[in-house]
Amino acid sequence: MGYMLARLRHWAAHHRLAWWSGAAALAALSGITVQSAAAPRACPAVVESSPDTPAGSLVEGERGVALDRGSDSLPLAVGDRVDLIAVDDFSPDGRLLVAAARVLDIERDTVTVAVPMDGVAELAAARRWGDVALALVPG
Repeated sequence: MGYMLARLRHWAAHHRLAWWSGAAALAALSGITVQSAAAPRACPAVVESSPDTPAGSLVEGERGVALDRGSDSLPLAVGDRVDLIAVDDFSPDGRLLVAAARVLDIERDTVTVAVPMDGVAELAAARRWGDVALALVPG
């Protein structure tokens, strides 16, 4: 009888090891799959704003987007150019969304910038997942 119990314990231990090994392999595989699905997409091409336009007006193909200024706001004036940089948890570095966007309007807590239509969706998504930093362009 002792021999039968020993064989039964051996069989149970063997199948438990196989089950846990399979479960660990499946968990590792699903973790890799989830990470690849949740990984950020490749950065799109940087969108350039149109060079010469009136200071406070939009031109064809642009949209005005209001952004939060935050407590550490830049000294901006209408007509200045700013780079819009996404800062989120998905990438350790910021990524440039729109280069040289024109400042259209400035209020105490917000700044409105002219963004080409190609960059509006990416900017909206970046605002949903993190902050958008403004960098003053010289000139």
